Amino acid sequence: MNGIGWSEAIVQEDKLIGLATSKDDQTITSLPSAFMLTCMKDRADTKYQGLGYFSFVWETAENPDTLSYLGLEGEPRGVIVIDVQTNKVESPLKPKDIILEIDGFSIDVQGDYKDPDYGNLLLENLASRTKRAGDKVEIKIFRDGKEMKINYVLPKAEYNAQLVTMLLPDQEPEYVIMGGLVFQPLTIPYLQSWGGDWNRKAPFRLAYATREDATAENPSYIVLSVILPDPVNIGYQDARYMIIDKFNGQKVRTLQDLLAAKENPHDGYHLIEFKEGDSLQRLILDAAETDAATERVLKRYGIEKDRSLSAPAPSAKKLVKD
Repeated sequence: MNGIGWSEAIVQEDKLIGLATSKDDQTITSLPSAFMLTCMKDRADTKYQGLGYFSFVWETAENPDTLSYLGLEGEPRGVIVIDVQTNKVESPLKPKDIILEIDGFSIDVQGDYKDPDYGNLLLENLASRTKRAGDKVEIKIFRDGKEMKINYVLPKAEYNAQLVTMLLPDQEPEYVIMGGLVFQPLTIPYLQSWGGDWNRKAPFRLAYATREDATAENPSYIVLSVILPDPVNIGYQDARYMIIDKFNGQKVRTLQDLLAAKENPHDGYHLIEFKEGDSLQRLILDAAETDAATERVLKRYGIEKDRSLSAPAPSAKKLVKD
C-alpha cells in the first residue's frame, strides 16, 4: 500500500479498527480504535489526570551473559533498567534492575509482552493500556539476587513541556517569515519531515537537540529552516537548519522572542546569531529593507501571511492582515 498518510482509516470489514500513524515498507502502524474510545471517555471525565508513561530507560537482555552477570538464572527473560531519570520523577527502580513482569504480564528479553487484544507489544504500552497518570503499576523485578515487587506511580506525560515538543495536536505549524528567512520552532513533527528514520536522516545538530532537557532559561529552540531568496538576503540563501541563539543581542527561545527583538535593530541592521558550532555564526539584514523584502517574498511565493502563531505575539506590526 503506497502513499498512506497520517490518520488514514484502517477498516476491517465494516468496522473502523484504527487510524494510521506511519508506514514503513510493508508495515503500517496505527492508533487502535479501542484506545481512541477510552480517550474520548477520558475527555468527558472531569477527574482525568492525563496519560502516564514509564520514565525509566531500559535495554534488551538478549545477551544471556549479561543476565548471568546480574545473577538471574534460568531461561533468559526481562529487560535491564539503565536509567531511572530521577530528575524528572521519583522512582523505586534502580539501574541494573531486571524488569520481569508489569501488572502480571511477563516481559521477554526484547521488551515485549503478549497483549490479549493485539499480540506482542512493547512494554511501554502497559503505561496506558488500562492506566492513567497517577495510577500505580505493579512491577516484578530482580535485584541483588532476589525477585521483588514494587509499585511504580505513573508520571504525567507532558508532551508540550519538552525542549523539542513531541506532539502538537489541533494546532497549525508555527512560523515567522522575515526578509525571506523562515523561522520555525524545533519540534518532533518538524523533524519527521525527514521521514520515519529522521533520527538518522535529519541534520545531526537538530536531531541531537532531542536528547537535551528543557530548562527555565532554555525552554525551546527556534530554527532558521530555509531562506526564500530575495535581494535583501543575497549570499545567505543556502543557509538553513540552524538553531537561533540571539536576535539583535536578545536571547531567542520562542517566535514571540524573535518578534520582540525585531523591534530593536542595531545601527539599522538586524543581527542574527546562531548556536555555537554551526558553520555560519551570524547573519545580518538591513532593517530598513526587511519589511519590504518580506512583502515581496509573500507575494512571489503566494503566501497569505508572514506568520502563524499559537500564542499572542508581541506588539510587532503584522505585514499582512489575517
